[in-house]
Amino acid sequence: MSTINLAMQNRPKPLLVVTDATANLSLPATKNVVKVTDVSRIFPSIHELQPYAIVLDHDFLGLETEKILRRLTVNPFYSKLKIYCHKSRPHTKVDGLLAVLGVQQFIYADTAKKPKASVTSKLLSYVFDVAGTKLIDVA
Repeated sequence: MSTINLAMQNRPKPLLVVTDATANLSLPATKNVVKVTDVSRIFPSIHELQPYAIVLDHDFLGLETEKILRRLTVNPFYSKLKIYCHKSRPHTKVDGLLAVLGVQQFIYADTAKKPKASVTSKLLSYVFDVAGTKLIDVA
């Protein structure tokens, strides 16, 4: 029994990505990334998998992003969870509100597609490199 618990403790924590099935967010297939496509499965997935970080697709979630962030910041259970937000483009007022609500870094689609190694692409690479080794789709 103790070997099972030890094996589960050594498994790397996943990266939770909340996006729709057709999103243009490039995810490496060989990393420990859990993709959630149903908004009602976000918090159950966090409790089940205990990820180290979550990437919220603002274009997919829309106004639900604010509600999710408020719930994440109010509950101390989520205090160690790193929060990233993927957006199609920057917006000063919206980004400011999301940052106050707990988003630690923004990943913009237009800057992530540029061929030069920008801060955004380096961040995206870092987030996916820290994750483990498996892609899981949670419906």
